[in-house]
Amino acid sequence: MQLKNKLPIATFFMGMLILTACGGGGSDSAPNPVAPAVTLAVTPAVTPAVTLAVTPSVVTTPAPSQSIEGSWSTQCQASKSLTDYDEQDIFNFKGNKLTTNKFFYLPNTNCKHSEIVLREREVAGIELGAAVNPGTNTQHTKINITTTKVILAPMNSTFTALFNNAGHTSNESIYNGYGLTVWGLNLWKDISSIDAAKTNFKINSPIHDIFQIATVENEGATHKVLKLGAQGGNVDSDSRPISLAGSITATLQEKTIQVQTPQAAGLVGTWKYACRKGKGSPLYLQNSTLNFHGNKLTTVSNFYADTGSKCVSKKLLYKVETEADIVVGKVLNVGAANEHTQIGIKTTTVKIEPSANHSRFVLVNFNTTSFYQNNLQILHYGYGKTDWKTGDWKDVSNIPDAIENLDIGTQVADIFKISTENINNVDHKVLKMGDYKGSFDINGRAMSLEAKGAVFQ
Repeated sequence: MQLKNKLPIATFFMGMLILTACGGGGSDSAPNPVAPAVTLAVTPAVTPAVTLAVTPSVVTTPAPSQSIEGSWSTQCQASKSLTDYDEQDIFNFKGNKLTTNKFFYLPNTNCKHSEIVLREREVAGIELGAAVNPGTNTQHTKINITTTKVILAPMNSTFTALFNNAGHTSNESIYNGYGLTVWGLNLWKDISSIDAAKTNFKINSPIHDIFQIATVENEGATHKVLKLGAQGGNVDSDSRPISLAGSITATLQEKTIQVQTPQAAGLVGTWKYACRKGKGSPLYLQNSTLNFHGNKLTTVSNFYADTGSKCVSKKLLYKVETEADIVVGKVLNVGAANEHTQIGIKTTTVKIEPSANHSRFVLVNFNTTSFYQNNLQILHYGYGKTDWKTGDWKDVSNIPDAIENLDIGTQVADIFKISTENINNVDHKVLKMGDYKGSFDINGRAMSLEAKGAVFQ
């Protein structure tokens, strides 16, 4: 594994996402592992069952509106800042704030979420400046970007050990432990106050750049793309690029457009998942019920201590109830084995109820667990509240970290397929959603279906 120095932060957007939050226990007090050999085995490439990636055409034109608000995603491609790994990024612009989520994967795995090795989140303030050359193909807008916070999370044992190895310094890579020796697997750590990190990530140092919002025509649809300044070329007196980069850096993530009703799509009703391990925690078993009604989806999930293959009631740890707005989109690949339908799901409310069966679990995992102590792959925890009680529902919908982790208020692109399966010699309708451990397209939409679905009741 070669880890090279990061390019200047002026290439901030030129990196290569999607995941919403992914867990497994752990704490800031990790053992000191032996530094691993710096060679990682390469997992063979995985070909997704459903391909939805957008390939833009070469021809682009400046968009009438230069609004940068929204989420912009890069394609999965070889990382320029972490050699021998693949990378995909999401840039979230909202008001005067930019949050960048970077995801690094084992190579040749199509940025499959089960193959993630490292996550990075950068928070920055932005300042928009004057428009330049309006009405021309070279029109662009000045922008200043000031990174204020950087957090990292090793997502496999090799990177965790590497970060805990004090001998691996910034002379080798911008991605290292910065002298901290308590890195934990799947745990965030803030490096913003460390001098070496401030230098490497240009923290609190304004970067002067330019951007252009252009449009691309592809398969009859128009997509917005984000171009930034050409690096390594001529700059003005503020060290700001004066010309645009020749390549497209990121595509605006589009919402699902409703073309049919949930009733017409066959979704309305109740669907139940059998006991399994699914999204929300890799540690606990769960069973879930999905109730589609009108343009709404109510989901109730019960999480249990892992006792093998059964969700045992006395092992119930906590319950989660979510409310969401849904829109059903186009049917793709009609008649083919990989036929599926687009769906957009916007979670509006999330409530959690710790079980009375495990009061000690509540104390440890809800009342005392902070953002930096919580495993990234476990989505439901105390979120800073310290008055959790067993058998008592709490609404976490307005807590910033919960909004970030659970995509509250943001439409998430997904897919589904309804088919008939023979289960115990009886035919049942089965609903399969997108595989959250698989790969995702430029809109964050799953590119394959989950292995086992929910049965219609």
